[in-house]
Amino acid sequence: MRKVLAVAFNEYRQVVLTKSFLLSLLFPVLIYGGMFAASIFFGDKTDLRDRVCVVDDRTGQLLEQLVEANEKRSRGSDVLTDGKQTGPRFVIQPYEGASGSDEKEQLIRLSDRVRSGEIFAFAIIGKDYLSLDGGDGDFIQYYSDSPTFGRLPDWLYRTVRNLVEEKRFDAAGYDRKEINRITSHNQLERLSLAELDDSGNIIEPQEENEVAAFLIPFGLVMLIFVSIQMTTPILLNSVIEEKMQRIAEVLLSSLTPFQLLWGKLFAGVGVGLTFSAVYIASLGFSLRYFEKLQWIPEGTFLWFFIFLVTGMLAFGSLFAGVSSACQDLRDSQNFAGTIILLLVAPMVLSIVTIESPDGPFATTLSMIPPFSVMAMMSRIAIPPGPPEWQVLLSLGLNLAFTALVVWASSRIFRIGILAQGKAPGWRELLRWVFRRG
Repeated sequence: MRKVLAVAFNEYRQVVLTKSFLLSLLFPVLIYGGMFAASIFFGDKTDLRDRVCVVDDRTGQLLEQLVEANEKRSRGSDVLTDGKQTGPRFVIQPYEGASGSDEKEQLIRLSDRVRSGEIFAFAIIGKDYLSLDGGDGDFIQYYSDSPTFGRLPDWLYRTVRNLVEEKRFDAAGYDRKEINRITSHNQLERLSLAELDDSGNIIEPQEENEVAAFLIPFGLVMLIFVSIQMTTPILLNSVIEEKMQRIAEVLLSSLTPFQLLWGKLFAGVGVGLTFSAVYIASLGFSLRYFEKLQWIPEGTFLWFFIFLVTGMLAFGSLFAGVSSACQDLRDSQNFAGTIILLLVAPMVLSIVTIESPDGPFATTLSMIPPFSVMAMMSRIAIPPGPPEWQVLLSLGLNLAFTALVVWASSRIFRIGILAQGKAPGWRELLRWVFRRG
């Protein structure tokens, strides 16, 4: 065991002390740290410049009320907070020219004014926009070279729409306020189920977040994928490099092939755990900072690391075994493609399991190694989670599969690490597994 740990420590140190790996660990710290720093130092540095918008109201009935609505907005919370300006003001200017006389010339002239910085944007309200029957002039158009600034077009459309509806109600002889009161309603609230604690007191249902309900399980599945994908090529390259440089022959003079393989596996698992632990800690810290830790079901992180270890052992041993039979990196590509498919497929299928975590497809997939590593993890991360017996059964099947793969890979490794010549195919590797002696 001492020799295995010595190999593992040496391999682990060679990987984690590289600049690329340390940079990958610092990435979440830089991202989340940058977000917090930006919110502190730049949170009140909103661009407060006035946005001038020229409006060509071809209906002849909306511009005056639109200007009044904008003046009201300038005195509201969208612009002022405790008497201090915190949002940009809009300036609505009427179009000065013959409305609709030469549309191409109008578009070019106004567009040039936007490009020169004289105005920020311009809008055209068609002459039939108020009509119930529509027509060629039933449109509202907004022109700007700042597509990412959505406050002005959103406010403009919302305000014009309300003015149009109000005029249509008046024309039909209806009281809009009364109709709004009759048809008013609250939005649908999505809540978790109620339950009792140990003392018999009700635990209040929590509001569900549809976006978080997808991103949390998918993010954990992606982290498993990235951790395994990051670990396995290291094992593949390490084995082939040592074999090409005849380092393996020197190592096997004091180690058995089984000890060498397990040392490399322990190193790979250590690298994967180090990488994922930093990202999991960053995620937990961020959710706790924003008081959203309840989005993660209890025990999810523990199961994450358990299933991650089984996945890294299975795929790591598989990569190490087949790479030992290769003479160079080019030979390994024939094997790596097939193995990577086994890794990519459950990651892609996780979208289906997240949508229906208790469905027959997701349940079946979470019981079939190696797909079950990601499939079961996505189910665990979605409240209320699968039944405990399914989680334990999936774990047991994964452990059995991992033990089988490690055993088969060790049989290949003991022959392949010293073999020279043409790289064998999958059929020949299978013979190596069951070869006696």
